[in-house]
Amino acid sequence: MSQFPAKKVSVLIASTLKPILDVRAFGKLALSLGETNKYRLFIIGFSPKRPTSIREFRFYSSVSLFDSRVDRLLAQGRFMFRLLKIRPKILICCTYELLPIASFLKSIVGYKIIYDVQENYRANLDLNPSLSINQKTKASNLIQKAESVHGIDLFLLAEKCYTDEMPEKQPYLILENKYQGQIKKTEPKSFEGKNKIRFCITGTITPAFGTWDAIRWFEAILKNYPEAELEIVGHCPVVSFQKQLLDVARGIPNLILRIARNPIGHSELIEVIAKSDFALLPYQNHTGIRYKMPTKLFECAALGVPVLISPNVKWEDFLAEFGGGYSLDFLDLPQAVNNLNAALSLTFFTGMPTDDILWKTEKSDFQQAVQNLLS
Repeated sequence: MSQFPAKKVSVLIASTLKPILDVRAFGKLALSLGETNKYRLFIIGFSPKRPTSIREFRFYSSVSLFDSRVDRLLAQGRFMFRLLKIRPKILICCTYELLPIASFLKSIVGYKIIYDVQENYRANLDLNPSLSINQKTKASNLIQKAESVHGIDLFLLAEKCYTDEMPEKQPYLILENKYQGQIKKTEPKSFEGKNKIRFCITGTITPAFGTWDAIRWFEAILKNYPEAELEIVGHCPVVSFQKQLLDVARGIPNLILRIARNPIGHSELIEVIAKSDFALLPYQNHTGIRYKMPTKLFECAALGVPVLISPNVKWEDFLAEFGGGYSLDFLDLPQAVNNLNAALSLTFFTGMPTDDILWKTEKSDFQQAVQNLLS
């Protein structure tokens, strides 16, 4: 017997390098559709082992070797095979590289295509220091061609700023990366007089996200706060940068590195944030970053963990509503201790965030959009 009742509509959610249980593709999109009890959900994503399906969801591996170009190329064939076998009514592509095949097979299978635009991939090329100008040009052209295929019925935009950055993506629905869960009730927090302070950086570990700047800042404050700890946990996509971090970490006390080439489970990242006194968001002032709303802002707000951020009016306004953080210049090492002292003199979470930071405020719009495509 089939795992799913025949009356349900088949939906395939596919990516190449995002984990099977990716916080957005599975934790938000798939679960939101699943709770309506209207759909059969099939998920394709990165998995180093053969994935085990669970009730109401069936999983397939796109690639099992994250750094293998051959495996990534074979993922295209696996994707095509699953499309023809599952024959979904709705196909949600969470990466641009699957769009050409999706467009080619659309008239044959007869599905609607939703493209989940999680990043401005062309702009992000400037954030990768390992790429030459020629490599960036070639990659940009490839992305543009893939994203310009015919037949995309709806674009999901993970950031409001994408409407200005990519105005050609029409029709669209903005679905921000808000927190999937409930707001933790938090009493006002004060750290004045505390010496053993736990800092963390989680998620994607890259130079543009300020990881190196934060390490140097942490090294500077250790002179006055020798018991402080900085834990860095996440996925480091640039091999040379990973080696650089591992080398420098050996000489800095209380710096804990848990970085990997493969994506790290989101639940593990959340655990690191929850046990920290401060989460650091030392992002550089780059056009590909400054207008976005980092997922960690929503997560830290919901978890009741204050953040120290690079100066950014958009983020400062967001945090000011409930006292969720403080902005400082991570590059100003001579003033690192004074800036930290200023933060420690404050009381955080003097108010409670509203439900606007939660995924549940986005969910119904997404559910309705999918239903509209089937009408």
